[in-house]
Parts: sequence; structure tokens; C-alpha cells
Amino acid sequence: MAVKAKIGVCVMALLEDDYNKTGHMREAATAAAREIADTFAQWGEVVHAGLVEEEWQAADAAKAFNAADVDLIVMMELAYTKGLVPARVVIDTTQPILVWNAQKIRRLDEHDGFDVVMLNSGMAGMPELTAVLLRTGRDYALVTSLFDDPEGRRKVQEVIQAAAVRRKLRQTRVALVGHNFEGMTDLMFDGLSMRETLGPVFWPLEPEKIAVRVGELPQDLVDRVVAEERAKYAVEMDAALFERSVRLAIALEQLVREHKFDAFCAFDQVWLTDPRVGVIPSYGTGRLCEIGIPAAPEGDVNTAVAQVILQELAGTATTLENYVVDYDQNAVMFSHDGHGNPAMGTPGEVKVKHSIYYHGVHGFGAGFEFAYRPGHITNLAVVTSGFNQWRFVISEGELLPFPPREISAPQTLFRHDSLSIAEWCNGWLRAGATHHQGAAYGSWTPQLLHLAEMLGIEAVVV
Repeated sequence: MAVKAKIGVCVMALLEDDYNKTGHMREAATAAAREIADTFAQWGEVVHAGLVEEEWQAADAAKAFNAADVDLIVMMELAYTKGLVPARVVIDTTQPILVWNAQKIRRLDEHDGFDVVMLNSGMAGMPELTAVLLRTGRDYALVTSLFDDPEGRRKVQEVIQAAAVRRKLRQTRVALVGHNFEGMTDLMFDGLSMRETLGPVFWPLEPEKIAVRVGELPQDLVDRVVAEERAKYAVEMDAALFERSVRLAIALEQLVREHKFDAFCAFDQVWLTDPRVGVIPSYGTGRLCEIGIPAAPEGDVNTAVAQVILQELAGTATTLENYVVDYDQNAVMFSHDGHGNPAMGTPGEVKVKHSIYYHGVHGFGAGFEFAYRPGHITNLAVVTSGFNQWRFVISEGELLPFPPREISAPQTLFRHDSLSIAEWCNGWLRAGATHHQGAAYGSWTPQLLHLAEMLGIEAVVV
């Protein structure tokens, strides 16, 4: 992941008060708390509160977590802890919380004494901790496992990954050139609501800046990139038009980087009548995806955000659109005219061809044609569902082998893991999914569900 989570670790135990005299265990408990905190270093930057026994220490822990702007607070108990201690952390913070109900031993051996109990009986106080969370209205993730159990650690990591994505979203700036495609209702949204709820901000990038940059690029740079792209892909189009498309692609990359945008989308037709550009940007937006800058067509900011999320989890992502249902193969064709991430294409089979969709003053610009390589995939649609309400629509399945049709577009065939294609279509439509979606290889539903909970939004799994 590009962004690492900041993890606040709060390990608690009641070792000594008027009734409990186990202060001799403090050194061992402190060492155990340090071991736990060190374990989290593999997943992010750790802010360790030390062993927390009393409420004032919990208050100090909360201050440290707030000062460090942690993304997630992990709360654990070695032994029974009075509920007011974790309550102070809960009351004084707002970050997402993971309760890890973990212990090191599988069982209490016949010869184990009370000292072993004092390092492995966190379950005694867990009901007070979770009740505090319930009574204060705080959502939280919960994992119960042995401390060294790989499956338990995998579940812990999923929560941490979601927290890292949440941090990324709070930092994300999406460039929007022009406007979203006129009349597409699922592309309409409230930008302030997106900023408040999901985190990203979208920012206008004037098409004029890009058109001017296209003409300013030095020819030697353009020639070099043309040669590199021809060595990488089968370019089956007019040389002059390919060079013009490469110029546009370089201009997009330069301005996105100069303005420190994290993602890009444009009204693709915005330059068709401008003689300085005069072609569709499909090749350039696909190239942005390839170099790690999520890009969506048609001014679709929501899908650009979906790609940001999936790229943080999987390393690369793309835009897909529903096309033709294939009832014979129990699948549906996904595609998009000219735009897609060539890094996800079948190796050695990606072509650059004339677009057949949009004609500019200089003709048909370049777009990609390829089949996505087969593999397991997660689809994510980021949608609005009512007045400033947000929702994730999530689905998983397989991309099947699919000889590409000659339609100058990336394409694939998707089969759901368990539903018939008719059932999948019904579920996807009833969930209010957009006609575009982000997609990435791998199984990411658990992380997306945790992220939705952290953002306080709905999630529907189809």
C-alpha cells in the first residue's frame, strides 16, 4: 500500500489496587505490552501507549493518539481491566477502534499459576470494554483469536488496511477537467458531502492548461515516449495521430503531477473541437492508470474514488462498465470505449488502435484494445443513495478467458462467484450501483466493509 496506517496501541491490565495485589507482574506485563506493540510495526507506524493500568494513563494514551493523528486505535487487555479505563480512551478520541481479544496460551495448563492467568485473561474485562463502546455509540471491529494465530492476524491486518485507505481518502485530490457527462444521473453528487463523508476533494483542472501544454512539449520528449510505447504495445494506427495522442498523454501526466493530484477524470469530449488537441484522451487516461494515477472517464469522480480505494489495496485498478450479458457462459461482458488500465491486460496482447467512438477535428485518437487477464476480481461502485447518503456496492467473481473483439476497447467476461448472471444483474441493479465501477484483482470485500463502517456509510455486497 502506498499509505501506511498510523496505529495507536493500548494494552491494558489491572495489576494493583486496594483489592488486587499483583504489582510484581508489572515488569512482565509491560514487556508483553511492548511485544504486542512491536507486532503492529509490520502493518504501519505504531504509537505505543505503554501498559495502561489506570484512568489517568488512559487519558494520556488518548492525548498521544490524538497528537499523532492515528488512523486506528487497537485496544487489548492482558487481564481484567475496570471499564472506566478503556472508557477514557473511547470518550477522548474519535478514531476507528479495533478490539483484539487475544491471548498467548491455548489453554490454562494444570501447572500454570495465577501469574500466567494475569497475562492471559483479557476476556474477563472484555464485556465492559465492548459495553462502553455500545453505550457511547462507537462502532468498532472485533477479532478474537490466539495472539500468534495467522487467521486472527489476517483479520487484524484487514482492519488496518481499511484504516490506511481511510487516511489516503482524507488526502486525495481528484482532478476534474470540464464536467461530468451531461444527463448521467449516477455521476451527479455533492462535492462537499464527498469531502465530509468519504474524504476526497475534487478540483477543477482547466482544459486550457492541458491544451497549451500539448503545444509546449519538446519534440525529443515526445519522440522518446512514442518509441517506448511502440516497444511496449502493438500500435496499429496512423503514426501522426498516435504522436498527437502521446502528446496529450504526456501533458495529462505532467499537469496532474505538478498540481499534486492523486486521481484524474475528464469530460473526454472536451478537446475534440480544439485544434490544439483535437482527439479523445482515452489512450492518455489509460496510461495514467498504468503509471499509478487512477483515472476514470466521462468526468466520473465517484469511480475515480473507487479506483483510488482499490489501488491502495491491490496496487492497480481500472474502470469497467457493464456491456453484454452472456447467458450461455453465465457471465457479463465488461468494457469501456477505449479507456482501461493496460497494466491489467493479458501480457503481450495489448494493442493501441484508433478510437471508433469519438471523432475530433484531427480524427480518431488512440485508445486501447485488449482483454483483461483472467483472475479473481473485486468490483466496487461508490454511489449516492438519497440526500447526501453514500454507499459501497461490492461484488467478487472471476474474469474469464476472453478473446478480444475488434471494438477498440478493453474488455473482459465476468462471472460471479456463486450467483447466476441473472441474479447478479438483479442484485447489482437493486443496490443502486453506477453504470461504471472500479475493479482490481484479489478479494477485498472484508477491507471494504471495514472501510465503509469507518466512514459511517452503507455497504451492499452482491
